[in-house]
Amino acid sequence: MRPEINVLELESVDSTNTYAKNNFDELPDGTLVVAEEQTAGRGRLERKWISPAGKNIYASLVMKNITNPFYATIVSSLAVLDLLGNTEPRIEFFIKWPNDIYTADRKISGILCEYTVGTGGVKGVIAGVGININLDRAEIRAIDQPAASLKYLTGRDYNVKKLVEELAYSLKRYYIIYSNSPEELFAEWKQRNFVIGRRIEVVDAAGSVKRVFVKDIAGNGELLAEMNGSLFRFSCGDVRITRESLDFQRLDVSRGVFS
Repeated sequence: MRPEINVLELESVDSTNTYAKNNFDELPDGTLVVAEEQTAGRGRLERKWISPAGKNIYASLVMKNITNPFYATIVSSLAVLDLLGNTEPRIEFFIKWPNDIYTADRKISGILCEYTVGTGGVKGVIAGVGININLDRAEIRAIDQPAASLKYLTGRDYNVKKLVEELAYSLKRYYIIYSNSPEELFAEWKQRNFVIGRRIEVVDAAGSVKRVFVKDIAGNGELLAEMNGSLFRFSCGDVRITRESLDFQRLDVSRGVFS
């Protein structure tokens, strides 16, 4: 089955993920719920996602052919990476495990995937995508972690509606790849993941910070990392991008542009 991506545009919602979950049975597979504004946008670990009206992309994709949130994350992150890279090809964007898109040491996009459950088990997955587009420098500075937007990086304003159309196209492409070959999808996601072969910091579920060298990513999405000669597996947690992680000789961190 080849899913179609139908865009449902809303003016204001509490959260596109919440709307998609509440209306999951009625929404066709492949529906992309898009809002101009979120009043209660959220990311992983119930973190607040800054969602001013008309400035960013707030969207959630209904995926009824996927029951594993890990693969929904792969579909979404590759689609976002393509959108940003095609929009600004001179800027280096990358996937930061498990579900963020970064430029240099700044987060520009986050993904939140949640499964929906019925009496017969898991019915599908909702993939929420937030992308900072037209936040200005003052708005970026107000965020409680290093962040970026396309406008912050280039100084230009962007047509959010046009970018949503491009995102829908990219999501459809990767959803089709998943339907035909999940292995091919995973291989591309792994190849485009920033952390492999780098020294990073991982904050585990208990809040402990570990400085590790990432060896690989397992087929189930677990991070395989080495510390003091021992191998650790992380199924969840936060990766911190440090100065040691980035090649500062080639990267202009203020703009995310490789020289």
